[in-house]
Amino acid sequence: MGCLRSTPSLFSMSAKVGQILALVEEQAPVSLALPWDRVGLAIGSFRQEVDKLVVALEASEAVLHGAVEVGAQMVLSHHPLLFKPVERFCPDRPLERAISFAIKHDLVVAAAHTNLDVAVDGLNDYLVRVLNLGSAKPLEITQTEAMLKLSVFTPVGYEDRIREAICGVGAGVIGRYEHCSFAARGEGTYRPLAGAGPWRQDAEGLTRAVESRLEVVLPERLAESVLRRLKAVHPYEEVAYDLYPLKNPGMPLGIGRIGQWSQPRSFEQVLVDLKQLFKVPFIKVAGRTPSKVQRVAVCGGSGGDLIERAWEQGAEIFITGDIRYHQAVPWAQERMAILDLGHFATEVLFIPEWGRRLGAALAQAHLPLEIVPDSWGSDPFRYV
Repeated sequence: MGCLRSTPSLFSMSAKVGQILALVEEQAPVSLALPWDRVGLAIGSFRQEVDKLVVALEASEAVLHGAVEVGAQMVLSHHPLLFKPVERFCPDRPLERAISFAIKHDLVVAAAHTNLDVAVDGLNDYLVRVLNLGSAKPLEITQTEAMLKLSVFTPVGYEDRIREAICGVGAGVIGRYEHCSFAARGEGTYRPLAGAGPWRQDAEGLTRAVESRLEVVLPERLAESVLRRLKAVHPYEEVAYDLYPLKNPGMPLGIGRIGQWSQPRSFEQVLVDLKQLFKVPFIKVAGRTPSKVQRVAVCGGSGGDLIERAWEQGAEIFITGDIRYHQAVPWAQERMAILDLGHFATEVLFIPEWGRRLGAALAQAHLPLEIVPDSWGSDPFRYV
């Protein structure tokens, strides 16, 4: 079992649950979750201290027990433990037994589910990356990302330093271009009050400084991290900046992805590659199989409700899991192959990557704690 420390440290250090979930929010905002979902904190307090965190697909009994065994205080799972309301509490049943165990051992349980599926660079975008698909877009759009404009005033000569810092965490992206910005020079004035420590001060009266006004656009979800980086590198004691909401249409967000390979591949080779990548011995197939495949739709987890969307957008294969019989029947003779690799297989490969990303975000926020990837969970199905 591998452990990832968010930053090297000789001392035992911790973070509060609220701080950890704030970073999860930056990566996968709760506002992206579908209306029926149950994401965020399920058991525990935002004020609890955590120095070891387990990242898992499920908050199953096996995972909760494993977390306690390794001394973790929190389990962050993709699938919510409390997905449906508990109408009766019978401690001999699996769900209630897991809840009781978490409470008894003061174990925090939280989840990022469909918000992580929808998020930019989330689970489905990771599937696009490992499948090496180009020109990918959401299979079904659920919302459009809100955009902001950041305007910051800086002494001349600091523009590149600030630009690199804020664009390094995602600001300044317009379409297929990054590090997009605009700068104009002008004169800034200030007069320090008692106790201030100005970057530069004239001998008497009002200080005048030649400054640049640097502007970038950014998704609203990145505002906190961008401002945190801005304040870390800006020379002024008090950073002068403005954030404006924009009416410009932002990036479309949604469930699933559709893209294409640069060159067609044989269907037989696609099956071989998918079995190897997703570590599955069998793939359940519905629909008519194409001889060559180039346009590919994918949705981690349960994608049965997106079959028609994939077909409408010209997918030759649709990679997903949990296809029900009645979802497959209408498409049995259509020219698109539906490939059911299983719910577990299409999502579990993202969990180690999620742990690494969260560890990097914690390190950047100077919150050193240990990230433990799940080694106890397993696919509930087996082939006999």
